[in-house]
Amino acid sequence: MAPSEMPSGINGVHGTGHPFEYPPANPEGEYRVLEQYHSKPSKIRVACCGAGASGLCLAYKMEKMLTPGSWELTLFEKNEQFGGTWYENTYPGVACDIPSHDYNFTWDPKPDWTQFFAAGPEIQRYFEDFAERYGSKKYMKLNSKIIEARWDETEGIWNLTIENPKTKEQRKEWAHVFINGSGILNNWKWPEIEGLHDFKGALMHSASWDHSVDFKGKTAGVIGTGSTSVQIVPSLQKVCKEVSVYMRSPTWISPPFGAGALTEDLQKGADVNPGQRQYDFTEADKKKFKEDPAYHLDFRKRIEAEINSLFGMYRQGSDLSHQFRDVITKEMHRRMGPGHEELKEFIIPKWAPGCRRISPGDGYLEALVQDNVTPVFEGIKRVVPEGIETVDGKVHKMDVLVCATGFQVAFQPAFSVINAEGKSIKEDWVNGPNLYFGVSAPRFPNYYTIVGPGATWSNGTLIPSIETTIEYSIKCMKKMQTEGIKAMAVKQDALDAIYAHFDEYHKNTVWREECRSWFKDGKIKNRIYLWPGATIHFLKSIKDPRFEDYDYTYRYKNRFAYLGNGDVKATASRDVLGLSPYIRNSDHEWSIE
Repeated sequence: MAPSEMPSGINGVHGTGHPFEYPPANPEGEYRVLEQYHSKPSKIRVACCGAGASGLCLAYKMEKMLTPGSWELTLFEKNEQFGGTWYENTYPGVACDIPSHDYNFTWDPKPDWTQFFAAGPEIQRYFEDFAERYGSKKYMKLNSKIIEARWDETEGIWNLTIENPKTKEQRKEWAHVFINGSGILNNWKWPEIEGLHDFKGALMHSASWDHSVDFKGKTAGVIGTGSTSVQIVPSLQKVCKEVSVYMRSPTWISPPFGAGALTEDLQKGADVNPGQRQYDFTEADKKKFKEDPAYHLDFRKRIEAEINSLFGMYRQGSDLSHQFRDVITKEMHRRMGPGHEELKEFIIPKWAPGCRRISPGDGYLEALVQDNVTPVFEGIKRVVPEGIETVDGKVHKMDVLVCATGFQVAFQPAFSVINAEGKSIKEDWVNGPNLYFGVSAPRFPNYYTIVGPGATWSNGTLIPSIETTIEYSIKCMKKMQTEGIKAMAVKQDALDAIYAHFDEYHKNTVWREECRSWFKDGKIKNRIYLWPGATIHFLKSIKDPRFEDYDYTYRYKNRFAYLGNGDVKATASRDVLGLSPYIRNSDHEWSIE
């Protein structure tokens, strides 16, 4: 036989690739070798709750990491527009407490941020622009609120109930994998105060702002001292006749984190007002960021490095903790000026900085000491039609009442998630969250929470944690696709072990001190649901899944069914180079598709 007549797999003797198909839920009959190449992906259907930062990241990363044509994705968004937190929160002064150049996707820098701490509308525009540039909108179904997710063990799918918030019409959907990308802080609630809705003036919550209300010349009351109040009060102080702030708990108001690069590069030792932490980027700044990507990258890296380097402040009794207490205390006194002793005694915490998330808060302390602002330290007894009655019996009259009281912390999802035993997460988590690395829940297979309780919420920007947890979830999806896995659920003993590490680690962190925090599920004394390390420590831990911590249900009667008929993808696709990747001139990494 002449050489030219020799059969060759490259010419298609061993078959070609086939379109991707949904895998069989329960293959019948005896085990048979699958007529497919090694690790050929089955088609996987993915549903995500939310089209904020997590949903947008998921769409982008699935396109990057999974085989084209082998997956489907729907982002179910309850609002009429996507964006999540930055779409929903539109109160005056809304802004990010992380420097803007590190509050974008890490691979998608924005050189033309207008301010060092970006305002909410500009962040929302960034996410809208991102969705346009990367074609994310085709995955979205707006006005689609997930009501229930119920696991069908036989079929290996999540059955979803979706409701239109406007019409209340419901419909059914399904997915092999369900992602909770709704975030922890997305479900706002009214404070539990007697008579709240008896108030006859304008009543609003910070997360549901009523823009029809004109505050000019009005008397307003603001309940709360958290991060939203810190941003709202300075804005209202400038336009209201009077503002009364009902202070429920002390709070640390700090200089900004990550400002070293700003000071060194752009302000260059200029005489900067220490009370003004905001910085408006000049056109020259933006031009340099845009035209010199290496300089811009270095600027961003130094901001992040500074934030990651400060994690030692959360160690109870550490030198860094003492330094922060000293610096922030002096700065708070300086901002409030002489006098105001009752305010200083109340607002400066006894617990260490970081026990609750610190607020940088430009202008808040300065606003509290203005003539038209009254801090109220007496507890609220009830709300009456004309205003607030405090426990001393005094009635404070007002035209507008603002509840800057935050969110129902969604340690448990805002929708019902039910497993094969018919048990909901609410019933399964009777003693608090039960979430491995903030992502996987035992007994709830193929379900991933993006940066849930137990992840890193206390320090730094959340965006890298979102990205890396998304990548983790997609690596799990890919394993399911390519290894014939119907369901994978994290083992309870793995979670017990990581929580035991949490408990031991947090014996000497500032979070165990006497502050009420959503890190502790809204309690003063409780297990601390925070990653035991800095953000960068969390990223290292979750970068590659520990697949040994999961239990698997296989689709086929042999777990090695994915080996297929002896072909690899390169055989099926007639790829010469793909059939010889280990033949090389030097010792470098190689892989076979």
